[in-house]
Parts: sequence; structure tokens; C-alpha cells
Amino acid sequence: MKEFAQIKNIIFDLGAVIIPIDFNKTFQAFSDLSNLSQEEIKQRYMASTVFADFEKGIIGNYKFILEVRALLDLSAEISDQAIVNAWNALLLQIPADRIERIQELSSRYRLFLLSNTNPIHIAEVHGILHNNTGIDQLEKIFEKVWYSYDLGLIKPHTAIYETVLNQRKLNPVETVFLDDNADNVAGAKKVGIEALLVTDENNLLQLLKHA
Repeated sequence: MKEFAQIKNIIFDLGAVIIPIDFNKTFQAFSDLSNLSQEEIKQRYMASTVFADFEKGIIGNYKFILEVRALLDLSAEISDQAIVNAWNALLLQIPADRIERIQELSSRYRLFLLSNTNPIHIAEVHGILHNNTGIDQLEKIFEKVWYSYDLGLIKPHTAIYETVLNQRKLNPVETVFLDDNADNVAGAKKVGIEALLVTDENNLLQLLKHA
């Protein structure tokens, strides 16, 4: 990639980059609420548009809960909060050293966040962030945060990257984007952004080692 000396802006993804996630925990939690196996839950999740619609902001929290209840054949005895808790089960604890490293970089780079996400998860992320670091919201770490449900756009479509660049007048060749999804990385590259894939081996701290 380009030397970080040429980079002025860093855009971070959220899930699996800053906050670890484990979808199997949500599949298991939904299985526990229903009469469905974890594999059946996963198949219904993959086949449904409900979750993408939630990330795009097409539906809100109330509609999402209703749709999940119907999708998984959940009984009326299952509370809305139980569904929310199961949906949030995939969100793990945020390592404090990741936040500390991001804060260190704020003196040398403009820092941004771009996430395909939903309001239920963001509320939970802020609670986890506060418990783990004492910081109560992502907006206090980054110059600007963009959530897909607010924009009505999702990665990897190029329109979301173009919107981000235009809103803050960022030069793509001076911008690096960090994401755990190869399609999202490819989408960013299509508009000229330098993009790096975050993996278990090449995690956030590894990639930012020489920044």
C-alpha cells in the first residue's frame, strides 16, 4: 500500500475491526428462543431481506422486531427485549488498546467511521464502549461517523464511499479504509480509496503498527 506518510485520512469499519463480533452467538441465542436449530436460524437469516433492510434504514426498530418474530416463528410469550438481547449477542467486548491506538492517531490523521449497522446494535455498542473505556459514544473518538441506516446506503456500493468523500471533501488517494469484508474493500478501491482488509492475523493494531 502507499506509505502512511501519504495518508491524511483513515476511515474505520466497526464490526470485526473495532468491536469483535461472533454471529454464531446470535444464531444460538435465537435458537434458544425458538424451536429452530442454529443451522435453520442461519439459513433463514441468509435468505431474508429483513436484516439488510434494517441496515439500510428501510425499517426501524419496531418493524424489525416484528419481522424477526415472524421470521423465526417466535411465540407471543417471547418479549421484544429478549429479541433485542439475542440480536445483540454477537457484539463482544471492545479491547481498550484498540481505542487507545485510534486516539493516538488523532493527532496525525483525520479519523472517520463508516459502518453497515443498525440502531439497535449502535445503542449496544455505545454501552459496551462506555463499560470498556469510559467513552460513551463513538462520535467522541472520530471526526465523523456514518451509519448505513442514516445514509440509506450500504457497503460495498460505491455510492456510500462517494458520499463520505464528498461530505468531508476527502481526497481518495490520501485516504485509507480498513474493513474486514473483501467486497467492502473492493468497493472502496473502485472510487480510488486505498483500502486494507482486516483479518485475524492482520488485525487493526497490526495494520496500524507503522501508521
